[in-house]
Amino acid sequence: MRGKKLFVLWGAVVVLLLVGCTGVPETAVSPPLLTSCRLPGGVNAECGTLSVLENRDVQNGRTIDIHFAVIPAGSSISEPDPVFMLAGGPGQAASEVYPLLIPLFDELAQNRDIVLVDQRGTGQSNPLDCPNLQDLSLDTPDEEVYDLIDVCRRTLSERADLTQYITDIAMQDLDEVRVALDYEQINLLGTSYGTRAALSYMRLFPDNVRTVVLNAVTGPELVLQLQAPADGQRALDLLFARCRADAACQSEFPDFEAQFAQIMAALGDGQAVTFAHPTTGQRQTITLDEDDLMQSVYNLLYSPDLLSLLPLLVDEVAATGDYGPLVAQIVALSANLGLYQGMFYAVTCSEDAALIDPDAASAANADSRFPSGADEFVMICENWPPADVSNAFRRPLVSDIPALLLSGEADPITPPQYAAQVAAGLSNSQHLVLPGYGHDVLTAGCIPALVTNFITAGTITGLDISCTDEIKPPPFFVSPSGPQP
Repeated sequence: MRGKKLFVLWGAVVVLLLVGCTGVPETAVSPPLLTSCRLPGGVNAECGTLSVLENRDVQNGRTIDIHFAVIPAGSSISEPDPVFMLAGGPGQAASEVYPLLIPLFDELAQNRDIVLVDQRGTGQSNPLDCPNLQDLSLDTPDEEVYDLIDVCRRTLSERADLTQYITDIAMQDLDEVRVALDYEQINLLGTSYGTRAALSYMRLFPDNVRTVVLNAVTGPELVLQLQAPADGQRALDLLFARCRADAACQSEFPDFEAQFAQIMAALGDGQAVTFAHPTTGQRQTITLDEDDLMQSVYNLLYSPDLLSLLPLLVDEVAATGDYGPLVAQIVALSANLGLYQGMFYAVTCSEDAALIDPDAASAANADSRFPSGADEFVMICENWPPADVSNAFRRPLVSDIPALLLSGEADPITPPQYAAQVAAGLSNSQHLVLPGYGHDVLTAGCIPALVTNFITAGTITGLDISCTDEIKPPPFFVSPSGPQP
């Protein structure tokens, strides 16, 4: 197995260590100054920074700046409760991923401010980035990946206390931003890892939350690295079944599942694959084995648009033996993750790795085509300093805060059953599942309007969800020109 299999991302889109103290330390912050700024994608906003203690137990210790952006409501008469967006990953910055969700916020932002807080370790909030990991390829050997990650850890440790970047502490930052901006209550919108962050904030500051939208849900008691292979296999099996049930897909690709197995087996222990890099256009050659490609397909399963391409790509490989077009799609997806990998490990090594039994994981995922990677993840985390994660963090949340939960039926990393588990503790919640969709459904069909209606009403009572019956996954591509007319 090679190092690219080690990343279980909840995002691409993300509890308390204060010994019982949840107040805002007055001496640790300075007032933010909002100035006009432009976010990625040309989005106009008002940006500011808030200075906070990196370790709130050390009153005279190092401070870090938390960067945030406010997109003011479009209407001159706006509601007092903004929407705080929590990004995924862990390791994505809210200010950087917001442009991808503009269709969701077009209507929502008419009457409410949108607030984007770069979680500590991401964006412009003391970023824990690992530039030495940016140029890894699919065939980079595991040992080299381990060494590069450890180099990054040592480098970051010179300027950051890596035990102070877990979810609990980041949610303390979020509330300090809320106070500094003079908002009494807020609406939370979290995707993937951001749902874990939202649940933490709900537990720590329940009186400050008006509503919450959880998209691609995972609770803090779950360890996704353990279940990822089995959940990925479930998503792949659903894709095979959807192709069989779709007249156009079944007609064009009647042997999709068999072809998939064929092209995987053909790679064996490794085969040279040449492809055109999707960004530079340059021809590159890498050595790809079956495990590499399976993990890469796992990442494709996140996106409904890429799911619709997979039967065509597999058919082309089976017919020509050329893996290049498939690999190019995979590389394009990897290039768009925007992940601060130091923050990813600072969070997951403390919150997840300690709960992993690699032997149990291997046994549980024995029937999956996907490699586990749990043992490699644990190995990497042995060198990362562990944070003191509280028992309260891992307990399922019990709350009556109005909550709307959203899932894609074929999500390979946060399948609907995880949202159902979280919803069991949320007495004022509704859970919607979109058939055929993968990870992240926020911009699908009428979901933006539905989210807006929910937040506007402040309750799930009377919420009309009938429009979701019309939402269908993107149709399968039956040729390079697109779906069947």
